[in-house]
Amino acid sequence: MLAGALVLALAACSPLGRPIVTEVFYDAIGDDTGQEFVELYNPADSAYALAGLKLEAGDGAGPGRWSVRWTGTAADSIAARGRFVIGGALAQPAPQAVVELALQNGPDAVRLVWPDGATETVGYGALAYPEYYCGSPAPDVASGSSLARLPDDAQTGSNALDFAAAPPSPGRANRPARDLALARGTLVLTPEQPLDGRAALTGLVHNRGGEIVHAGEAAIACSTSTGGALTAVLEAGLAPGDSARWSAAWAALPSGKQWISARVTLAGDQAPENDADTILVRVGPGPLEITEIQFHPGAGEGEWVEVRARGAALDPAGFTLADRGGAHGVPTGGMGTVDPDSLALYAQDRAALLARYPDLDAARVWQVAPWPGFVNRDDSTGFADAVVVRERDGTRSDRVDYSAAGVPAGVPLERSAAGAWGPASDPAGTPLAPPRPPRSGAPVGARFGLAPRRLRAGETLALDWTLPWDDARVVIEIYDLAGRRVATPLPETGSSSRGSRRWSAVALAPGVYRVAMRAAPRGREEWIAETRALRVEGLAP
Repeated sequence: MLAGALVLALAACSPLGRPIVTEVFYDAIGDDTGQEFVELYNPADSAYALAGLKLEAGDGAGPGRWSVRWTGTAADSIAARGRFVIGGALAQPAPQAVVELALQNGPDAVRLVWPDGATETVGYGALAYPEYYCGSPAPDVASGSSLARLPDDAQTGSNALDFAAAPPSPGRANRPARDLALARGTLVLTPEQPLDGRAALTGLVHNRGGEIVHAGEAAIACSTSTGGALTAVLEAGLAPGDSARWSAAWAALPSGKQWISARVTLAGDQAPENDADTILVRVGPGPLEITEIQFHPGAGEGEWVEVRARGAALDPAGFTLADRGGAHGVPTGGMGTVDPDSLALYAQDRAALLARYPDLDAARVWQVAPWPGFVNRDDSTGFADAVVVRERDGTRSDRVDYSAAGVPAGVPLERSAAGAWGPASDPAGTPLAPPRPPRSGAPVGARFGLAPRRLRAGETLALDWTLPWDDARVVIEIYDLAGRRVATPLPETGSSSRGSRRWSAVALAPGVYRVAMRAAPRGREEWIAETRALRVEGLAP
């Protein structure tokens, strides 16, 4: 007698021998219209007619609030071990019965009512009235998830035990026997922006099936939109419900912005739609580089970051500025597109910055809001913070992790021609300009000679220098009045205390330029600078 009562209790949520509710999708991301569906499953070995069956929606806010959403016709039936989907016109694949369900987002319920009066009720959320659930109500799932019976034939006598959140799977098993999924959003490239093409792609796979996936059975095929490809074997076995992290090492990713795709492959996988994911990355330098950072302003001008358009015209408003923690702001203002290799400024307080530096070209200054806020003191990592520039699609263009140690208050950090960072040669900074000669208190003793100061296009410049060190490094660069580096007569080169160089100005168009020499003792970042004006005139008639 006790065993018979237990069987009846376990079967109480649905009449035995009939199709059952296996999935309810009632809360799509965004507008639910046309996307909701209810899936029925026939566990029997023969087809079952659905004529006269009613699908009702229940409003759990009060008792007796049931309304019919669909009624089966003589043409409706469900195959043996088959599924029948009742849903909106946007549900994919197309339902067998198309109807706008207008289900509530919990606490609510759906109910099947058979022509003979037999019923099945599935309730979800914190329901107050027992008529809206069986046993205990199932959880109210998040937007984008289905309320799914797991496994598809579960019959414990309680909605709470039979149903759980799962990815929508209309017309398919909620928990297939074999289903290895690549967890969306878990792809990571390390380093994020590899400069030399060497990187590791990692991700997470999850066994959503009911069978064990043995070690070596699955592989992850990786490819890039630029033609690179490799495969990594999943070396760990996975029991149902388990996850594992995988890694694939790239020896030489092609340069440039590109998509990397990963797809897990498993023989007999019954849900291929969850096997793949992609990530957008950049390999090599980005289009906008960071050239100067004022992280601790001393004259009320606010923090600012100088950037350079690397090799091509661009709009600095098409990027975001962030700190190490990810807080980022969007630039506004400015003149729009800047020329190739020209400089621009991102400002915390545009008005204050322009007041502090009245000679700045205001058209090349962008207000960033909200401003990330950069830290002034190093932590246990040896860095104070990071300045990160990304394109609006999230692709990183440049990142500088900086140390505040030894940087005097109010003095910005500046990138050298060789890519090294150190205190700016001018304690006031050089926003929208190449390095200037050091001011009082900075190292002295260097002399930079340039002759002639006025020459015709194609003539030769004589460059010479005298330094306060016997073993030094020297860089000589030429900038136009927009702050663009247009030539490098002398790349970073070792030098004694004296040196000279002759350089043909054939590549310089007529105009006014600034010629900058920077020098530092070998092995140290104590850069000093001298600049000279240069006028290039047209060829003689």
